[in-house]
Order: sequence, then structure tokens, then C-alpha cells
Amino acid sequence: MKVHKIWLLLLFLLIPTILFAQKTRTVKGQVCTVSETKKGEEPLPYASLVILEGKDSTFVKGVASGADGHFNLQFTPQKGTQYLLKASYTGMQSVFRKLDSNASTINLGSILLEEGIELGEVTVNARMRDVDQVGDTTVINAAAYKTPEGSYLETLIKRIPGMEYDSETKTLKYNGLPINEINVNGEAFFSGDNKMALENLPVELISKIKVYDKKSKLEKLTGVSTGKENYVLDLQTKEEFNGTLLASGKAGYGNNHKKDFNLQGNYFKNNGNNFSVIANSGNLHMRTSYKDNIQENVAVNFTQKYNKKLTLNGNVSYHHNEQGNISTSYNEQYLTSGNKYQYSVGNNTNRSRNMNSLLGLNWQIDTLTFVNFFGNFSLVRNNNANNNRQATFNKNPHLDILDPFSHINDVPDELKINDIAMGSLMQGEQHRYSFHGSIMHRINKKGSSIGLTAQYNDSKNDNNNFSISSTTYYQLKNSAGNDSILYRNQYSSSLSPNRQQGIGLMFSHPFSKKLHAQISYNLNYSKQKNDRNTYDLSGFMEETAVQPGYLPEGYEASYIDSLSNRSHSSTLQHGINLHFNYSDTIWNINAGVSVQPERRSLNQKTGLHRADTTLHSVGFQPMLFISWQKKKNRITLNYYGNTWQPSLYDLISPTNNSDPLNITRSNPNLKPTYNQSVRLEAQNMKEGLFATLNWNNRINSQTRAVIYNQQTGGRETYPVNINGNWNISGVFRYQKRIKNFNLSANAGGSFAQDVNLINENQSEQPERSATHNTGLNSDLRLSYQPKWGNLDLNGRWNFQHSSNSLLETNTYTRNYTFGLNTFADIPGNIQLRTDANYSFRNGTNINKGDDDQLVWNASVTWRFLKKKQAELSANWVDILSQQKNYYRGTMADGLYERHTQQIGSYFVISMKYRFNQPLGKRKH
Repeated sequence: MKVHKIWLLLLFLLIPTILFAQKTRTVKGQVCTVSETKKGEEPLPYASLVILEGKDSTFVKGVASGADGHFNLQFTPQKGTQYLLKASYTGMQSVFRKLDSNASTINLGSILLEEGIELGEVTVNARMRDVDQVGDTTVINAAAYKTPEGSYLETLIKRIPGMEYDSETKTLKYNGLPINEINVNGEAFFSGDNKMALENLPVELISKIKVYDKKSKLEKLTGVSTGKENYVLDLQTKEEFNGTLLASGKAGYGNNHKKDFNLQGNYFKNNGNNFSVIANSGNLHMRTSYKDNIQENVAVNFTQKYNKKLTLNGNVSYHHNEQGNISTSYNEQYLTSGNKYQYSVGNNTNRSRNMNSLLGLNWQIDTLTFVNFFGNFSLVRNNNANNNRQATFNKNPHLDILDPFSHINDVPDELKINDIAMGSLMQGEQHRYSFHGSIMHRINKKGSSIGLTAQYNDSKNDNNNFSISSTTYYQLKNSAGNDSILYRNQYSSSLSPNRQQGIGLMFSHPFSKKLHAQISYNLNYSKQKNDRNTYDLSGFMEETAVQPGYLPEGYEASYIDSLSNRSHSSTLQHGINLHFNYSDTIWNINAGVSVQPERRSLNQKTGLHRADTTLHSVGFQPMLFISWQKKKNRITLNYYGNTWQPSLYDLISPTNNSDPLNITRSNPNLKPTYNQSVRLEAQNMKEGLFATLNWNNRINSQTRAVIYNQQTGGRETYPVNINGNWNISGVFRYQKRIKNFNLSANAGGSFAQDVNLINENQSEQPERSATHNTGLNSDLRLSYQPKWGNLDLNGRWNFQHSSNSLLETNTYTRNYTFGLNTFADIPGNIQLRTDANYSFRNGTNINKGDDDQLVWNASVTWRFLKKKQAELSANWVDILSQQKNYYRGTMADGLYERHTQQIGSYFVISMKYRFNQPLGKRKH
């Protein structure tokens, strides 16, 4: 009886094991690529294998093939669900295989991947999500965000939730992460110049946008990430345009000196091959009142793959920009004796010409050896002229911020501290070239590899600066009892050549298919020079005042030794790096640390003062990245730390008093700063939810201590180390599509502590000034996309609050914006577009209604000829002439606001012609 009970107990214990064995299914095989060997194929290491649900392509599990191309993937199938296996590799066709067999092990044998268009053995009939997550890649369906015909990438980007593009700074972010480059079909497109892609790539050729952290060639081959994030937008072109030349020409004229000329040709293929020529000349989007605004460029970009092993890519571009602005500003400075207030007016013009060229080579010599080379050259010439006037007061005179000096004579002299008029001219030239090369060789079947890297950078800055100023001090009397007036006329020239070279050696080893490790050593050596000569041109005031930038004969005799400088430095840095990478179907973990001991030698001469110093320091760069993903849920945690050494300028630069009210000097006692950041992200793509939390902290943060002169109102600043600077921010976003309606909502908040030191009374212990900035924001967007066009409604709210510890000041600003953006296609091949944004704000020192604005734009486009290849359009911008340009911000020691003059309403009439021409044979 006992024996029967034992057997019965063993049977019950085995039932779950038997059931589990029945449910678990194993898929195995080998991924290969075409080769010129007798067999015609060779193993493809580290290819992506993903199991998807056949109904809607939901991610189930994934793995990378080993060094020999083999893979083994287990999953638990659900009853009544069909599954697919997707094999993919960057620049190659994706291959799908049905997993119909009910066997516990499915051997797919050899899966051959080829370059070219993506050929699927299985077609999945399901509506693609607006945004999807495949592994660590975010996939955005471009068709989900409808744009007017003829739009460029920038228009599409503005409609995608989470995308942020600042057209002034040319910065692009997705979910707060900076996008470093834009790719097309996996290859760089004008690498490092996102503006070229955003303003010139037509939306019509884009099918999908992928966002991911693009690994370097060495990281892909070794399977180890070094922790340096390189987020890219990878545009996938539509099949009907692959292998087709897309060309267009456009000419437009308008009032207010507006013009717009564009000529371009683009050729793309799925395998990454591309060729683009772009030429632009115009000022359509330049809104300041300077009549000579112009932006011109000519650029060529190409990628060519040879023999499936050799890839060349590069670009050459020339840019000419001329832009100017008239701006006014208000600045409130926090001091213990009472705030100081400054108003200013400035007229600035900048002319620049620059040429850039880049060439990259990727060469897979054989299955074991890979070579990468990158070279860059740039030449920049600038000419910047500035004329401004500024006045400082011990009490706020409440002047008109848009025209502060119109009633300056009505302000009593006892409220005035100073009044300065200054003109300056800067002429500079910079050239730079750099080279970087690497070679990696796999040394055994397991996948162990060694790599060698080398780099060389050389640059030179040559600048000439002229400044003429007249400063009236109302609280400082001269010998006659009148207000003191200081005249200054200076010229300085500086030459700064820099050179850097380095070499590195790395060893990578896979302990298993899931765990990889890498150790490396880098040696870098750099030399910097900064030679500055300063001259007093006061004796030539009449000649130089009439012709700024003119050097009179005999000016060399007015050399100012105390304001001139000779400084040479060299840095020898060692880098020891250790990184680990663990990856399976759910987890991806990267961890590493870099230790960087260095020696810096500084030799300087300023006037009669000499210094010869050697500094030793050690830097640390720890990093940790953890990613967990299951179906459509993904959570990531990222920690990054970095030791930042003070710059040579902050350590040894001479005192700069060319602006008597803003004197700067250096501090040789600066310590290194340690920056650390933590980012936590969570998202559920199925429900359209995304949330992120960011924290940043700086130890021994570098700030500028301020010595304030009560009589002159001048500031003397120098860099110091301080603790207490940190910030935290968070964002939550929800996105939902219901038939033709798309809803997007997000809300966020931030808090930052910004610390500074103010030495108002020339005391030994400066006072600590801490400013707390709190921000809240929300954004709601509703889109309706019928067949005839698009209707987009949006509303934004932003709240900023600032408080300072010195005077317990509190300032706040609320900004509100409501917008409408729509277009409609009507009979006769006519498209009507209009958009309107109403914004207003209130807060500290803001008069009700002063900054209200309704910016309304409208356009009409008529397309004609057989294939609608030609179009005639009329565009009316800022119809009501209400657009303003203002910005308010806070610092550790004050509040500032800036207004830039705008031109108001203008219109442009343009003509455009485009044609598409297939080139060569296309695969079907």
C-alpha cells in the first residue's frame, strides 16, 4: 500500500513537469549571409531573432545569434495563437518564418539574409500602431501623423508626441533625450547636422521613424556597450521611392525682402545606399527686423556599399549666414542691500562662412577582421558686430522694456548707478581636422576579439577683438564734483592652436551567449596654447571711432603688458576601462567603470607674473544601464557619472576688463566637478503610456562668484567650486487613437536649486545665494484626420516660480497657448492651410495684455500638370502682425528677460516643380 502511495505521489509531482514540457517550444537554426565562398554563404553573428504573434506582431521573445550564427530560442505558446520568427540585421532584408509546427523543437535550418528591400515570407495584415516598441527600438508610424502634401521632416516631427525641436538652437530631443544624428535606412545623413535633414527631407518618402541608441561598429561586433549614449532618428523610406531619384526646384519672392530658393535631388535604397544634393538660399524663416538676413548653403551627402563588405559615406557642405537683431532686456540682480536693476538695448549682426567635410569607411576584410576609419575637416570664419547701451539703477524705474531709453532723462540721477555705451567687433577664423581609426580582429570561435584604435585632432583659433566704450558713473564723482566718465578703446588678438592624439587597445570576451566583457586601455596626449596681445587705442580715438576694426599706423607702441597673456599647457591622460554586458529575452544590463589618471602642465605669463604648474588628478566614469521588457511593457534605469576637469580658460586666463562693468578673471585653485545623473523610464506601448523621472547632481560644481561694486554697479566674476546644485524633473504622457481621432496628453514638473556666491562688501566670506526654480507644465493635443485633410487642436500651460534666499524674493510666470492647425484638400487640386496660436502670460512685473498675441498664418497651394508635378502657392505669415519674441529665465543671482524685435506680417508667392525618376533595376 505504501508503495502505491509513493508511485501516486511521484505521478502528481511529474504532472506539472510534463505539462510544462508540452507547453515550452524551442526554435533553433543558423543565420547566414551571402558570401563568395564555395558554399555561397557564411555565418552571420549577432543577428536579431524575434518571435512575434501573427495577429498584431506583438513581441514575445528575442535573442541574438552567437558568433557562429546559431541560435536557440524557447517560448511558451498560447492556445489558438499563431507565431512568426523574424530574423533581421542592420542593412539587410528581414526574413519571416511561420512557426506552424506543434513539435516541441522546431529546427529552421539555415536562414539566409541578403541586402536590399525587406522581403517578407509572411504578410501580417494588421493596422500598425502609431508608436511601437521592438526591443530597445521605438518605431513610429509616419502615416499616423498626417501632414500637408509637400511638407518636410520638421513638420512631421512637431506632430509626434515626445518630440521637441528648437529651431533657434537646432537641438532635437525625444522624451528628453538628445538626438545626435539623423539616419536614412540605417546610414548617417549629413552626420552632425540635423537641420539639413529636418528642413530638406520630404515627408512623402518616409514610412517609419526608428528611435534607438545606435551602437558603434566596435560595440556591435564585440557585443559590449561602453555606456556612451548616441540616440538617432533612423528614417525608413517607402518601398515605392527606393531606387528612385526625387528631384525638385523652388523659387519664391515676397515683401519685407523675403525670398526662398531651393534645389535638391535625393536617391535612397533600402540597403542604405544614398546620394543627395541640396542647395538653399533665402530668409523665409528669419523673423528679425534686420533687412540683410540670409542663409545660403550647398551640400552633398552620399553612402555607397561595395561588395557587401566595404561601405563609404561622407558629405561636403558650404554655409553662408548673415543675420542681425535688435533686442532689449531687463535684468534684476539679487543683493542683500537691495536689488539692482538693469535695462539694455543691443544691435547685433553676425556674418559667418563655414565649410565642412566628412568621410567614413567601414571595411570587413574577412569574417574575422573589421576596419573603421573616420575623417573630418572644417573651416569657419566669423564677423560679429555689436552696439549696445545699458543702464543700472538702485531702484526699479519701471521703464518700458521695449524702449527703455526713451524716457531715461526723466529718471532722477540719485536712482542711477551707471550708463554705458559700447561698440565691439569680433573677427575670427577657426579650422579643425580630425581622424579616427579602429581595427578589430576575432581571435577564436567563441568570439573573443582584440581591437586597436587611434585618433588625431588638430585645431587653431585666430581672433581679433575691438571694443570702444564710454561709461558714466553717477555715484562716483570726479575732482570737479561731476559724474565720472571712463572712455576705453582696446584691441586684442589671440591665437589658440590645440592638438590631441591618442591610441587604445581593447580585449573583448563572451563568457556565454548572454554575458560579454571588455577591458581596454587608452593613452591620450594633448597640447594647448593661448597667446593674447592687448593694445590701448585711446590715442587714436578719432580714427577708430569712425571706422571700427581699423588698426592705425603705430598701434603696436600702445601694447598693454598687464592685459596680455602667454599660456601653454599639455595633458597626458591614461584611461583604464572595464565593461560588462548581459542580455537575454527580458533583461539587458550594461555596467562599467573608467578610471582616468592625468597630468596637466601649465606654463603662463601675464604681465610681470609667471607661473609654471603641474597638476595631477584622477577622473572616474561609472555607468549602469538596466532594461526590462516583457511584451509591450518596458522599464529602464540609467546611471551615469563623470569627472569634469576645469578648463584651461578658467584656470589660467588673464583678467578681462574690456567691459568695465563685467570684469572676469580665472582661479588656479579650481577642483574637478563630479556630475551624476539617474534616469528612470517606464512605458506601456499597448496602452500608450510613458513616464520618466530624471535626477542630476553636481559635486564641487563650478559656478562664478560675484564681487559687486556699489559705486560703479560693475561686477567682477571668477570661477569657484560650490556644492548644492541639483535638479529633478518628471514627465507623464498618454497617447490614444480611436479611428480617425488621436489624443495626446502630457504633464510634467521640475525643481532645481542653483547656488552662487556674492561678495557685495568686499568681505573675505562671500554670501551664498540659492535660487529655487519650480516648473509645472501640461500639454493637450487632439487631432482629427479625415480623408480630406487634418484638424489639430492643442493647448499648453506652463508655470515657473523662482525664489531666492538672500532677499526671500518670489517671482512667477504663467504662460498659456491655444492653437489650431488645419489643412483641407478641395476640388481642383487645391489645398488650403491655416494655423493660429493665441498666447498670453501673467506674472511678476508683467502688465496685463502687454504680451498677448494672436499669430495667424494661411496659405493656398494649387497643383497642376499631369502628375501634379508643379505647384503654385501663396503664403501669408503673421497676418495680424502680432508675433513677439520674448524669453524669461532665472539664475542663482537674478532674474532676466529678453525681447527681440520682429518684422511682423509678410507674404511669399512661390513656384515649385518636382519629378521622380526610377534609376536602374528595382527588386520586386
